[in-house]
Amino acid sequence: MLIHYTWHVIVDLIQIKKSDLWRETHFYLLTFPSVSLSQVEVYSVTVDCTVTSCFAHTVMTSKAFNKASSSQEILFEVELPKTAFITNFSMEIEGQVYVGEVKEKEKAKKQYEKAVSSGQTAGLVKASGRKMEKFSVSVNIAAESNVTFVLTYEELLQRKLGRYELLTRVKPKTLVQDFQIVTNIYEPQGISYVDAHATFLSNELLPLVEKTVTDRKAHISFSPTMEQQRKCPGCDGTLIDGDFIVSYDVKREKNLGDIQIVNGYFVHFFAPELPKLPKNVVFVIDTSTSMSGRKIVQTREAMLAILQQVHEDDHFAIVRFDSVIETWKDSLTKATKENIIEAMDYIRRIDSRGWTNINDAVLKAVNMLVKDRQMERLPERSADMIILLTDGMPSVGERDIGKIQENVRTAIGGNMSLYCLGFGNDVDYSFLDVMSRQNKGLARRIFEASDAVVQLQGFYDEVASPLLLEVDMHYPDNAVDSLTISHFSQFFNGTEIVVAGHLMDNDLDNFLVEVVGRGLEEDFRVQGQVSAADWDVFYPDEEYIFGDFTERLWAYLTIQQLLDKSGTPDEKASTTAKALDMSLQYSFVTPLTSMVVTKPETEDSPSSTLIADKLTEGTWRKQSLKMQNTGLAFLKETKTILNDESEGCVCVYVWLCVCVWLCMCGNALHCSQIMNICLFFLTEQEWQDEEMGKLYVFYDKSQKRFMGQSQFVVFVLIWILFSLFKDYGYILEQSYPRSRSINFSKYIIYSSYRVIYTQFLSSRWLFIDLLRCFSIFIIYFVFLQIANGFTHILCGL
Repeated sequence: MLIHYTWHVIVDLIQIKKSDLWRETHFYLLTFPSVSLSQVEVYSVTVDCTVTSCFAHTVMTSKAFNKASSSQEILFEVELPKTAFITNFSMEIEGQVYVGEVKEKEKAKKQYEKAVSSGQTAGLVKASGRKMEKFSVSVNIAAESNVTFVLTYEELLQRKLGRYELLTRVKPKTLVQDFQIVTNIYEPQGISYVDAHATFLSNELLPLVEKTVTDRKAHISFSPTMEQQRKCPGCDGTLIDGDFIVSYDVKREKNLGDIQIVNGYFVHFFAPELPKLPKNVVFVIDTSTSMSGRKIVQTREAMLAILQQVHEDDHFAIVRFDSVIETWKDSLTKATKENIIEAMDYIRRIDSRGWTNINDAVLKAVNMLVKDRQMERLPERSADMIILLTDGMPSVGERDIGKIQENVRTAIGGNMSLYCLGFGNDVDYSFLDVMSRQNKGLARRIFEASDAVVQLQGFYDEVASPLLLEVDMHYPDNAVDSLTISHFSQFFNGTEIVVAGHLMDNDLDNFLVEVVGRGLEEDFRVQGQVSAADWDVFYPDEEYIFGDFTERLWAYLTIQQLLDKSGTPDEKASTTAKALDMSLQYSFVTPLTSMVVTKPETEDSPSSTLIADKLTEGTWRKQSLKMQNTGLAFLKETKTILNDESEGCVCVYVWLCVCVWLCMCGNALHCSQIMNICLFFLTEQEWQDEEMGKLYVFYDKSQKRFMGQSQFVVFVLIWILFSLFKDYGYILEQSYPRSRSINFSKYIIYSSYRVIYTQFLSSRWLFIDLLRCFSIFIIYFVFLQIANGFTHILCGL
């Protein structure tokens, strides 16, 4: 049987002809068809953003007209920041307005499952790159009719590296008669600078961005005509495709910060200019086999650049780990010029090997800091921190992530901060996120791409300059309640502390505020009497800005902090319930709520329910893999989604790949990764996207048949080949054509070349890799026959 399948594979490859290299193999959607832009005119796209005291309220509106003589499915698709909460969505069709409703996620679940099982719909929100989420909805519009889509979302802008950044992603995909982006910024403490630019605009077209800046107000607009939108004279393509970015900062004249009191709620912004504290940092670097290739090269480059930026008053150490824990020196070393050069030489020599022992590596770093503190080798007034960089899960030593988190929390004891950087897609981000939050730090995902070095450097820049330690914001107990977090272990240069709360007396317009912390030479202490600003005087003509923005800012910040809070199961249940109540009260689409949108019934299509959920970092894999539907349940459910012609064969092979990998490695993480690859090729979505319920199958348009079994075997072999090495995610992302059509034969050849060139030729263990690959192929074909028989019995194929 092995010879039989091998022969068919060889025959298929031999039959690749020059004409085949240009033959299109399409992905056909099994729920609803796409729309031709020639039949639909998008005649208006507007983005209206109002920023008040760093709280942004954005309204995106799109208007379209169906010019066809029959009804058409029209798609509304926008991208919004991951940190934003959707607050409203509405559609106006033939004068009738359909408004989305925010509901508890559990209550919306039945509607969602019913819609998915019928093949009508899936989640409206999905990941889109690093900073954005994609919101999309389609609706059937009658001939010669209009439709208006309106999406509203809100977010608190975070100050990083000394500035706030407001990002708007615009991709109209066609020339638009009325296109405009308008941003109004209101900052009572005064605006120090404003900059606006777009990734899609050249220097010659930057004058199209108009700015008007006064002391406390800024107005930015971008309204190109249709001619100015054209990529080239006479062509129909639009150059508007990318990010429109507004960055700004405010004046800071008082060490106490700025406090806004409006309608019984207050918000306190604290970002004083102070001398820098020295820091003691231990870099803990994963050098296991999974870091081989591009990752270890980028890590070396980033560490070399970071070491050059370490201040001479700082102390540092380097811990590299795989199966064995190795330190550059036994204790932290002052960042003299000679020590930096020696450390850089050490970094240049590190290479990948062995397994991943996260537990012992972090505990070693903790012990180094504790020992040096006890020996009084470190400055008394200095910040202790550990920066962990890893790309995978613990595979040797202590492997229970709960136990690792407990060990690290106990060892640190609240005496230092732990920052975790998760490199690539293999990493369990939630594990790192919880561990860092338990230890006064934070986690950040480093995307495996060409700019990974810049990402690593950017993170270090954010934490490179601590200004204060153990900062406490004090407000009178008899005047203020419902405070957000008011204690901060560290305050860094270029960032900002934000605290919001509710006033017990709505008529109260002044109270005493005190801020204390540990500075470079002495304790920092500042206090003062604050009073409500007269917004009517500052902005007499603006109705929105003195409304309820402080209350919504407080609610936004409270919900974010409740969702991030860890504790016992009972404590977590209590905070989750409170976050849910507030999400419903203020109509925020959070991880606990869903936006339910009912599509209207037409002559051509019945009404259906669409669900928009809020994604969180680390959940995209769970959604895209359908972790709740594994094994037989996954087969049965997917069988109902695919059409009758495909007979579920594609999903059988997807499931087969997972089973093979799980049986051979016993590793659930790698199992999910190979599943992710399979679903990636079976869906329209790009890498890391997740939209459930819509599956595609490979269909050869010219031959009017689904892809043959032997062809699919070739494709599965490529997947397994990718899974043998840790850089397969990058290879897929870089080589996969970004279109809805793909030439199968050409892609097989190109992918094979990429994997051989980038993996085999750079491997030190070429013979072992070839042997492993050959062994898996043999086991795969044996297992294939068993799975085929089992599947035919199960599905009745």
